[in-house]
Amino acid sequence: MKHSNISSTATPRIHLTVIPWRDPIVESRGFGVRSDYVEWFWLPVLGPSATWLVRRIDFGFDDYPTGYVLDAQVTARALGIAARDETGTIFGRAVSRLQMFGVAHTLGDSLAVRRILPEVSQRHLQRMPPHLRDAHPAWLATRALAA
Repeated sequence: MKHSNISSTATPRIHLTVIPWRDPIVESRGFGVRSDYVEWFWLPVLGPSATWLVRRIDFGFDDYPTGYVLDAQVTARALGIAARDETGTIFGRAVSRLQMFGVAHTLGDSLAVRRILPEVSQRHLQRMPPHLRDAHPAWLATRALAA
């Protein structure tokens, strides 16, 4: 399915060019943004809106591997969040969180977005609920055995 995000309304649109962020080191050891690891261990860091946004962007990369133009309003509505032209919207905050936590960064006029995330940092892990902190080493050990 092509992710066109085309709208026929006359409302001024906010468009965001997204491109994949290539990082060979992270890509060799990391976790896909649609993985269970991201859901269990990155979700508490990024929050639900940013996690859903990075996953939605990643689905678009399946069809457009070099990048594409994202309609912010259409994408926000598809995720069930608000997007207007102010940076204080949930969509704007989700993009900011992706940047704040190293999942995305601006590159010229584009937003480079990771498809693979690294292991969460110890700093973030320490802020998680005890059951997640306790599960993390076992999760990594299981992955190491599978490799």
